[in-house]
Amino acid sequence: MALGLDLKLRMGMQLVMTPQLQLAIRLLQMSTLELSEYLQEELEKNPLLEISEDYYREASTSLSSNNREEESYSENFESSNPIPESSRDDSGDRGDREDDYERELPVDANWSDIYGDGVSGGNHESNNSHSGEGLSLENVLTRGSTLADHLNWQLGLSALNQRERVLGLAIIDAIDENGYLTADLNNLATICKATLDEMEDALVLIQSFEPVGVGARNLAECLRLQMRSMGYTKPPYTLILDYLEDLAKRDFRKLKRVLKLDDDGLADVMDVIHSLNPKPGLAYGSESASYVVPDVFVRKVGEQWLVEVNQDTAPKLRINPYYQSVLSQQMSPQDRRYLSDNSRSAQWLIKSLEQRTRTILKVAESIVHMQKDFFEYGQEHLKPLILKDVAEDVGVHESTISRVTNNKYMHTPRGIFELKYFFTSSLASTSGDNHSSEAVKFKLRKLVDSEPAKRPHSDEKLAILLKEQGIDVARRTVAKYREALGIPPSSRRKKLSS
Repeated sequence: MALGLDLKLRMGMQLVMTPQLQLAIRLLQMSTLELSEYLQEELEKNPLLEISEDYYREASTSLSSNNREEESYSENFESSNPIPESSRDDSGDRGDREDDYERELPVDANWSDIYGDGVSGGNHESNNSHSGEGLSLENVLTRGSTLADHLNWQLGLSALNQRERVLGLAIIDAIDENGYLTADLNNLATICKATLDEMEDALVLIQSFEPVGVGARNLAECLRLQMRSMGYTKPPYTLILDYLEDLAKRDFRKLKRVLKLDDDGLADVMDVIHSLNPKPGLAYGSESASYVVPDVFVRKVGEQWLVEVNQDTAPKLRINPYYQSVLSQQMSPQDRRYLSDNSRSAQWLIKSLEQRTRTILKVAESIVHMQKDFFEYGQEHLKPLILKDVAEDVGVHESTISRVTNNKYMHTPRGIFELKYFFTSSLASTSGDNHSSEAVKFKLRKLVDSEPAKRPHSDEKLAILLKEQGIDVARRTVAKYREALGIPPSSRRKKLSS
């Protein structure tokens, strides 16, 4: 049996993920922080890549403008508050003496080299300040004081021996960011080789520190410590702490019976409870704080809404002119290959950054155009929007819109929003118009805020009220939106008095 081989020609189209396309997609889905870190790595790795002088010039222009404003303010202040002549002469002489000293120093020396960054001489600008006024506190990055820092500081001020100080540190280490003691005293006593009485004495000391309520082992103890500091040490104020579960359920009938109070008396006790802080430790900062840097700015000029890209999120890059000129000179094949590869990589990165900026701007402009009523009138007028709508408007694939809107933020007169916020599902209405789910949540919140205090609306009642406003929504959908908004059920929203 003979075997034959056939040769056939077939035409087809196939998407090839080139390195350039992979880089563009990768940059597009990066957040501002991720992009900044990536660019810093590329600048350190690629000698041909550098930040454009235009970027520094724009930053310098902005700083110079701020300096001129400060100088104008200073001149106006001096004109209204003349300096005594003796002071003027002394400062002038001192400036002349500093100029003389400076002339005697080597050419490449300056005051920061001799005295450090904290000293500025003559008209020289300090390295830590763009305005030449020395160290600016606004430009200093500091870590906020945490709860542990605050407690350790108070422990250091206490008159304790070494043994008591060690036990106090052990308890502080076991306190979480909310201010609660998360470890068992028996376990701490075993670890510290101390008696239970010694650990309890150390806990009493820590519980006397600020913030009041810190070191508590449960909610009732936390509230009791705060009540004691306010002078509420007798029933019914202390007794209600044994019925916190009933208080959470709003079972006012039982509370009035066990506390032997009328409506007014129970209302007074509840006012005290509401004035307490269930998580006292949150008054102090955590180890780190995160900040949102907007990728685009939206502002209204006349009757038009304008969208601008935040240029600070992606500095302009360029290829170093010197290395670019070296490529035309004679060099070894290995050196030429190294420079050519880095030049090609730099060009891809610069083009991909430009493409990323253009895409983000187009998507943001499309969102502003389609959600114009939101920017004009507020959250209640947010319209239903899906990725496909913006993709068709911009002329890209839906996956591109998904990457653009992920971890990208828009600064608007109504606040800072993630781009994904403007994409919401649609709910039918009795009038035929569709409503955004975010707009429905906003209306739901307004209904709950205006409901009777003693008889809050049930989910069924809220669904009926929304239907009266033209929004056809089921009871289970109301319950889902209510939970998403963090609104408790009607049984827990009931208040003693309006």
